Amino acid sequence: MSKKIAVIGAGISGMSCALLLAEKGHQLHIISKGFSPNITSNRAAAFWFPYHIRNDKRGIDWCIKSFEYYKARCSDETGISMKKLVKAIKNNTGDEDTWLDFMPENSVKLLKNEQAPKGYDIAYETHVPLIETQIFLPWIRKQLEEKHATFKQEEITDIEAINKEYDVVINCSALGSRSLCNDTSLIPVRGQVVLLEPGYPDHIFLDNQTPAYIVPRKDATIVGGTYEENVFEERTEEESLKDILAKACSVFEGLEGRKVIGNWAGLRPFRPQVRLEKEEGTNIVHDYGHGGSGYTLAFGCAEEVVKLVEEI
Repeated sequence: MSKKIAVIGAGISGMSCALLLAEKGHQLHIISKGFSPNITSNRAAAFWFPYHIRNDKRGIDWCIKSFEYYKARCSDETGISMKKLVKAIKNNTGDEDTWLDFMPENSVKLLKNEQAPKGYDIAYETHVPLIETQIFLPWIRKQLEEKHATFKQEEITDIEAINKEYDVVINCSALGSRSLCNDTSLIPVRGQVVLLEPGYPDHIFLDNQTPAYIVPRKDATIVGGTYEENVFEERTEEESLKDILAKACSVFEGLEGRKVIGNWAGLRPFRPQVRLEKEEGTNIVHDYGHGGSGYTLAFGCAEEVVKLVEEI
């Protein structure tokens, strides 16, 4: 039976939930204080990787389902492609190998010592989906519009005030849930990046302990980053940007001299565990707190949201 459903939030979590629910024949209404391109999900580097979620083993299934979703939809139209990723590790930095539990079976190979990037002791190679946010988010919106979904720009400050208007309300308000749900376990983690002219390198580089990453998109090479907990200001700082570039150039000497075309900062909505549940005694389903793994988890979590909605 078709339900009238409100989705609060138009980031990747909200949009993935809306799309899968619309594909099931439900009537979708997306309500958000902002839409692409003016949202945090647009600023994500958005390559698939289990980032800061390894203490939540539910994430293994969500990660794999999202991986399969993206891999099946690689095209210029969606902005999704499969890219080589090299994960580099320095000895004695506290990195561990639990991330391997979240990877598709037989998808990772250990590189020989001399194959590790400059300055690193160990490296792994894999191929993962790269989601070009500036293409993919508009693509989802187009699919939703074709299924007659509606979009309304409004900041919801009281979830109880709207849930009587809908059969189901899906809360994907990310950091907005700090106030909307009085959830102080949800904190902002600021990430800053530098944007270089596109064209180099041709693969993704990741050191998630530093953190440092380089992501080759069509519109820019994204060079990151920072992991700053409990920082509420969505702005970049000159010293941080200089440090980010210096670290990247020490690994990839070919980056030196490439034109800087911009920078940005985004606030990741981090929670010790993702909140994905139907709130007892209500018609509200929560799906928030994905931290830096929003794209990595999105469609796996959305599949679970669909199951919860069908039980209501």
